[in-house]
Amino acid sequence: MDDFLSRRPAGVELNALSESVFDILKEFTAFPWPLLQTQAKRVGADPAALGRTALARLIEPLASGVARFNTPEAGREVQLALERLL
Repeated sequence: MDDFLSRRPAGVELNALSESVFDILKEFTAFPWPLLQTQAKRVGADPAALGRTALARLIEPLASGVARFNTPEAGREVQLALERLL
């Protein structure tokens, strides 16, 4: 995977939970930050400063996004990994 696509956004500091979510997404998609940023904004959350409540709202949309661009199995793996973070 191209490092340019999967690296953290320049100038953005991620809290520990956001960092963990980003790392999980990076394993399954070439564009983890755009996916996290888009879905977080849709649920009214700050993608760089996620809390547990926001993550709970994001699990399904993030898993669906991965499944849409990869496979349903990859989406399920993301869902399970994110649920373990809670």
